[in-house]
Amino acid sequence: MKYKFSTQLETYIQQASLPLRKVARQSGIPHQTIFNWMKGSQPRWHNALPGDLQRLGATLGLNDDEVSLLLRLAGCLPASSDFLYLQERSMDSSLQIPKGWFVTGDAPEKYEIGLDPEVQYHEHPCVTIKSRPYPVEFAALAQMIKADAFHHKRVQFSAAIKTKEVENRAALFMRISGSNGKMLAFDNMRNRAIQGTTDWATHSIVLDVQGDAETILFGVLLSMTGQVWMADVQFDVVDREIPSTDILPEIIQYFPVNLVFDE
Repeated sequence: MKYKFSTQLETYIQQASLPLRKVARQSGIPHQTIFNWMKGSQPRWHNALPGDLQRLGATLGLNDDEVSLLLRLAGCLPASSDFLYLQERSMDSSLQIPKGWFVTGDAPEKYEIGLDPEVQYHEHPCVTIKSRPYPVEFAALAQMIKADAFHHKRVQFSAAIKTKEVENRAALFMRISGSNGKMLAFDNMRNRAIQGTTDWATHSIVLDVQGDAETILFGVLLSMTGQVWMADVQFDVVDREIPSTDILPEIIQYFPVNLVFDE
């Protein structure tokens, strides 16, 4: 049976026998947003979306499996760690999105994103992001998982990466978030971004998962022109001997600096 987010949400709301305005009020999600979802609009990704859907599930009295189904249909949870095909397509792209992954970024419509039918990595599938004419900002292919199983552990996200004529940057990224989307740890390879044309090479990100972490977001991105391929994705718990690549302390300072602009 093929599920759709809109029809599944409508079924759950009918089962709850609650007026739509009451559902909106109790979940904190705008009435018009829920109405649009029921009419077929797919939820647009933002950091607070998983939390919004969990509150919606609580309002409707859904169990954990039912909430997980909503999250998966909205692209917030992986259905599988393997590269399996979805029926839906990415934007108006001719490429297929691997099951459990979703497209995000500032302007994903400016890129071709999905499984590359012509390129493989050691006879295994790989995904690609390729810029279209006049690309802007960046696009990414990502996956989000719950952090519960990794609390107080160090995790490593690694993948084989290949690039072609990347003008600005290609990179892996991983973000660990707490309640309300609070960023707890982050790395987007900004100090070791991949540029130009490169052959297959393994890159990795290592972050610590705090006890109050709720979600882990990870994937591959391409900024501006060029093409990037990703394959052989691994997500593992590693020893503390492997150093963290967290750049959050560099981005967010503990104390104000240079308040008189003398440097």
